[in-house]
Amino acid sequence: MTIVDATRPMLLHGPVRVLVLENDDSFSWNVVESLPVDRRDVRLCPGREAARDPRAVETADVVVVGPGPTDPVRAGIVDVVRMAARLERPLLGICLGHQALGLAYGAKLVRAAPVHGKRTAIVFGRSRLFPHFAGPELVMRYNSLGLAAVEAPLRVIARSEDGTPMAIEHESLPMAGLQFHPDSFGSPRGREMIADFFEAVT
Repeated sequence: MTIVDATRPMLLHGPVRVLVLENDDSFSWNVVESLPVDRRDVRLCPGREAARDPRAVETADVVVVGPGPTDPVRAGIVDVVRMAARLERPLLGICLGHQALGLAYGAKLVRAAPVHGKRTAIVFGRSRLFPHFAGPELVMRYNSLGLAAVEAPLRVIARSEDGTPMAIEHESLPMAGLQFHPDSFGSPRGREMIADFFEAVT
């Protein structure tokens, strides 16, 4: 039996250039440390700066849109998601990034009861970008905003018990979002989820 050390990311074979959009959040380095790539291949860039300079996305193999304390519009990152879509770059949105992906494709942003530092039970359905996840998972949340009215070309692949979308993916592009924090110790299989996404898109 293989024992996986959940405290360390599983590294992919070969270099993958990752652009992490940082949105003034204290969890940004947790996200970086959770990526299954060599740290030398990770570039950290403010989200607003990437919105002004599309070359940041053009030179990346994978874009990770990290969490932040505001909403995606004020953070200036919705257009970055659209830019990544035009370039067909793989993109993983975490919390704020998940919301930005939803807004880029017409979903609505709604206020929700604050769940900061609280674990939530969610259920994964079938997914092409998280192929090894199906069924119940325990995850850590830090959000007071969420998505509603998620429609094609996005689809909801995981929900909380109250029906809130907890994970989404594009039906054809390599783009997905997680409302929760897979980088948190409170998401026991979070790093495996991130690695599963990277393996699916690289």
